[in-house]
Amino acid sequence: MKTFGIRRTLVLALPFFAYQHSAEEVSNQLEDEIIEEVLIIGTREAVRELPGSGAIIDSEEMDRFDHVDLNQVLGSVPGLYIREEDGYGLRPNIGIRGASADRSQKITIMEDGVLITPAPYSAPAAYYVPNVARIEAIEVLKGPASIYHGPHTVGGAINFVTRNPAKQPVNEIDLSAGTYGYLKTQGAFGRSWDSDSGEFGFLIDGLRYQSDGFKELDSGGDTGFDRNDVNAKFRWRPNSERRQTWTFKVGYSDEDAHETYLGLTDADFQINPVRRYKASQLARFQTDHLTLHVNYATDLNENHSVDVKVYMNQFDRAWKKLDGFIDGPALQSVLRNPQRYARRFDLLRGLQDSNGTESELLDVTTNDRSFESMGIQSSLKSSFNWLGLQHQSTVGIRFHTDEVERDHRQRAYDMDNGAMVWDGISRGSKVVNHADSEAVAIWLADAISYADLTMTLGVRFEDIQGEVTNFKTGTNNSANQSIIAPGIGLIWRATDSLRLLGGIYQGFSPAGPGSNNVDPEESVNFEYGVRYELGKHAVDVVGFISDYENLLGRCRVSDFDCDAGDEFNGGEVEISGVEVTARTSYDINSDWNFTADTTYTYTDSKFQSAFLSQFSQWGLVREGDELPYLPRHRAQMRIGIESEDWALSTALKYQAEMREEPGQQDITSGLHAEDYLTYDLTGSWFVNESVTVQVIAQNLSDEAAIVSHRPFGARPNLPRTIIGRLKLQF
Repeated sequence: MKTFGIRRTLVLALPFFAYQHSAEEVSNQLEDEIIEEVLIIGTREAVRELPGSGAIIDSEEMDRFDHVDLNQVLGSVPGLYIREEDGYGLRPNIGIRGASADRSQKITIMEDGVLITPAPYSAPAAYYVPNVARIEAIEVLKGPASIYHGPHTVGGAINFVTRNPAKQPVNEIDLSAGTYGYLKTQGAFGRSWDSDSGEFGFLIDGLRYQSDGFKELDSGGDTGFDRNDVNAKFRWRPNSERRQTWTFKVGYSDEDAHETYLGLTDADFQINPVRRYKASQLARFQTDHLTLHVNYATDLNENHSVDVKVYMNQFDRAWKKLDGFIDGPALQSVLRNPQRYARRFDLLRGLQDSNGTESELLDVTTNDRSFESMGIQSSLKSSFNWLGLQHQSTVGIRFHTDEVERDHRQRAYDMDNGAMVWDGISRGSKVVNHADSEAVAIWLADAISYADLTMTLGVRFEDIQGEVTNFKTGTNNSANQSIIAPGIGLIWRATDSLRLLGGIYQGFSPAGPGSNNVDPEESVNFEYGVRYELGKHAVDVVGFISDYENLLGRCRVSDFDCDAGDEFNGGEVEISGVEVTARTSYDINSDWNFTADTTYTYTDSKFQSAFLSQFSQWGLVREGDELPYLPRHRAQMRIGIESEDWALSTALKYQAEMREEPGQQDITSGLHAEDYLTYDLTGSWFVNESVTVQVIAQNLSDEAAIVSHRPFGARPNLPRTIIGRLKLQF
C-alpha cells in the first residue's frame, strides 16, 4: 500500500468542522445525552420536516422478515431501482432516481455518517457494503439535502446506522436455518457502567451466515457462500461541565463465495433457471474488510455543537471467474446467439472438448484488487435568531483520500471431459495499475424558519485530484475536478396534517481519476410534493425530475469492446417520475393491531440526443430512447396483524419488465429483464419477553424470472426459501 505522508498528518490534526444533517436523535436516548451525528435524518418523525425526500427503515421493520439481502430491505423505499444479480444480494446494484444501479456506483453509501465503500472517488463500484443483518437502521436521502453527502449526489445517499452501547445489559443470541443449507448465527453482548471519570459502555456483535447456494452446477460442486462479521464499539462520556462523547469502533468481515458472472441462455433458463454451466466451476470470490472509526462530539454551549470523525477502511478482494475465451467472441454474444456459436456454447456446457487452439481456450481471470480509504470530517452546527428569523446553520469540511491497486491475472483452460484443465502457460496480467484520489469537500447550509415555512439554502464544493498509473504501458494520467453545487429546499406546514415541499439542486458524480476525455456526471434535480398525515394514516406523493447535462458510463469487466475503467459521455438525459407512500394502522380490537403500507414508483426516461457509443450498455442510441435498467413501475405492499403473543406479516413486491439496452419499441422486443411478482410471509410467536420463534417464507409462490442478462446471460431471482428462527434476549 502507498504511504500517504502529509495526508496522514491531516487525519491526526482534528481541527476542522463538518456536518451531518438533522442528527438530533438516536433511538430513544434521553434528551440530555450527547447525540452523536451518526444519522442523516434522525427519526421517522424527522422525515416529515425534511426539505426533501427521505426514508428510514428501523430495526423493527428490518427484523420483521430478518432479511440478509440489502436489495430486499431497500425494496420498500420508493425512488430506488434494484438490479438483482446473485439472489442473495451479495453484490448490490442500487440506483436512486435514475442514477445508474450498476454496482451502486452513483450513490453515496455511508456507515454512521462516514463513507464506507472501498474507494468512493478512485473506484466507486460498491463491491463492499455492510452486512444488513448487523445494522440497526437504514436511512435513504433524496432531493436537495443530498448535497450534504457526496461525492455522488446525482441520486442520493444511503446511511447504515450501527447499534450503540446501551445503558441496559445486552445479551442476545439469534439463530436461523433454512432451505439450501442456509444458516445464520448472530450474537451481541454489551455493558455500561459509571465511574469517577465518566460513563463507559461497550457493545460487541458477531455474525456468520452461509448457504450451500440454490444454483446447480452441471459438474457438481459448491455454489454457496459464507460471510463473517465481528464488530466492537466503545463509548466514553467524561464527567465534565460540557457534554461530550468519545466513540471508538472497529470491525472486521470476510467472505468466501463460489459466485459467477456466467448466466444462461433464455432457452435454458426456461427449462431450469437455477442451472449453472460447467465453465463456471472455478468461480470464487474472496474478501476481507477492516474498518476503524473514531468519533468525538461535544456541545460548545446551548447553541453550538461540534462533531469530529476520523476513519480508515481497508478492503481486499480476489474474484476468480470466467471472462470469456482467450481469442473468441464475447460471452454475451455466445449466450444471445447459441446457434451461431454452437461449438463455443457447447464448450461452456462441457459438451465438447477444447481443440487446443486459442479460440477454444477458456479465459479465467482473477481480478485481484486492494483498496484503502481514510479521512477526517468534522462539523459545527449553530442555532440562532437573526432579523426575526430562526436559523439552523451548519458548516462542514472533509479531507479524504482513497486508492485502489489492480492486478487482473489471466489463465487459460481447456475443457476436457467436463473439467477445466490449465494449459500450463504463464500469461501474466491483463491489468496492472494503481489509482488514487485526494479530495476536499466543503458544504454550507442554513435552514431559515419563519412561521410555518422553512427554507434550507445549501452549497457543496468538491475539489478532487486523481492519478492513475498503468504499469503495463508505463503511462501516468492525472486529472483535477472541482464543482460548486448549490441547492434550495422548501417545506410549508399548511396545517398540522398537511405539508408541501419543493426543491432544486445540482447533482454531481465525479469521473474516475486520470480521466481527461470525459466530463463528470452533472444534473439539475427538481422535486415537488405533498405530505399528509392524520393520526396513524399518512400519504406522501413526490414528483421528481433529473435533468442530466451529461450522463457518465463506466466500463466494467463484464462489458465488451471496452477496457475495464474506461468512461463514456452519454450526453443529455431527462428522467422523471412520481413516488407514492401510503401507510395506515388501527386497532381491530383490544388485542389485535392492523398495519398496512404501500410504496410505488413510476419512472420515465429519455436520451436527448442520438450517438454511437463503444459502451456496450448503450451502443447505438437514438433521440428519445429510454435508458436501460429503469423499470417503469415498482411497487410493494405490506400488511401485518399483531398481538401481544404473535405477529403475522406479508409482503407483495412487483417490478415491471425493464430494458437492458436503450430503445423506444416494445420492451419485450429487445434485450430485457422480465417483470415479476413475489410474495413473502412471516409469522412470529413471542413465547415470553426473552424468546421469539419465527418462520419466514420468501418468494412463497416460487416465482422464477430473468432479473438481468448482465453480467453474462440470464440470471434468476431467489427461489422459494423457508427459514426458521430462534431469537433469545436475556
